[in-house]
Amino acid sequence: MDEVCVYVVRVYRRGIADMAGVVESVASGEQLPYHTIEELWHAFDHLPSPRRRNRADEPDEGDQR
Repeated sequence: MDEVCVYVVRVYRRGIADMAGVVESVASGEQLPYHTIEELWHAFDHLPSPRRRNRADEPDEGDQR
């Protein structure tokens, strides 16, 4: 199954045809600005995918890290 990527997309309009915004990856917090639809789709392709955590990455209850 494909990974599900979650993004926050902010759109700012400055008139009828002028748009700008920011795309944020929820998994990494990284943000990319965009000014056109092409840049918006480019941002989706270039933001990092979510990283799956496995049980080995999680500390044990008794672990004193």
